[in-house]
Amino acid sequence: MSTRRLTPYQRRRARKAKQICIIGAALLLILALAWLVYRLVSSPDRPPADLHGKDDPGYIPVSGELLDLDLDARQAFVYDCNRGEIVYLKGEAEVVYPASTTKLLTVLCALEVLSPEEIITPGEELSLVEPGSSLAYVKDNHRLSVQMLVEGMLLPSGNDAAYVLAAAAGNRMSDGEATGREAVAVFMDHMNEYAKTLGLKGSHFTVPDGLAGNEHYSTLEDMLLVARAAAQHPLISRYAAMAKDSVTYESGHTNTWVNTNAMLDPTSPYYRPSVTGLKTGSLDRNFCVIVTAEAGGERYIIGIFGARDKNARFADAARAVDALFSNGEVAP
Repeated sequence: MSTRRLTPYQRRRARKAKQICIIGAALLLILALAWLVYRLVSSPDRPPADLHGKDDPGYIPVSGELLDLDLDARQAFVYDCNRGEIVYLKGEAEVVYPASTTKLLTVLCALEVLSPEEIITPGEELSLVEPGSSLAYVKDNHRLSVQMLVEGMLLPSGNDAAYVLAAAAGNRMSDGEATGREAVAVFMDHMNEYAKTLGLKGSHFTVPDGLAGNEHYSTLEDMLLVARAAAQHPLISRYAAMAKDSVTYESGHTNTWVNTNAMLDPTSPYYRPSVTGLKTGSLDRNFCVIVTAEAGGERYIIGIFGARDKNARFADAARAVDALFSNGEVAP
């Protein structure tokens, strides 16, 4: 039996084909490893949530008939305000990182100490604002009311406004003797205690703006309690519904604030006329939004947490709104 010998040209082609196969296999391996790393980084395991029992003050019942929703976010809830029941729940067993939805609790707590008309002068607490923060552009030469600080937190999601409001409330509780940093610390201690009066059980808050690490956490149930209280507060519900506003401070300075909630913007693809608020939140690979929606006498609160980007949270919320106001059926 004779063995057919390859020509030099054929040997070169064979070597080249082998090299291509090796390179292709290596690229596939690199892509697989990259995908695995991405999954590990973007969806890390989270600690278990401390959930409410039926006898706990903050317990909210879950409906026996849940909405059939296909939401992309890691965690979500839908609450029927009229029935007082949760009608959709996803990812409730893990803690939630609430980001700037924390500001709803900050406002609720601060308004227990300060009156809306009080005039506040920002101070050294502005140095506590993290670089890269969303801002209301509040400066230390401004003088503005508590309710303007609230608006600056709810529309442009100003972390600067959050620290100024927290320091003002903390300073009041310290009889005016605290530095800006000390006043914020006093306020945060009080806010964690105040949260318990709302029925919160599995939460711990370290900063007034929500731009924090893993020690600043909550649960879906607890954030629903915060959202429900915030939606019932006239000052919060007023500002949370505004798409845009121009303001003039007591000091004469002016500002124009645009709401970070795209569902209130008529030019946005996520705009829904039934949406009346409430608050967005943004952390790296962890975007969230709490939405209040009302139409035909039906009222709902929707919470989307752990979305992959800022648009994904609005897409999920819009999907939920469309389902809720289509007789419970998911809209095409």
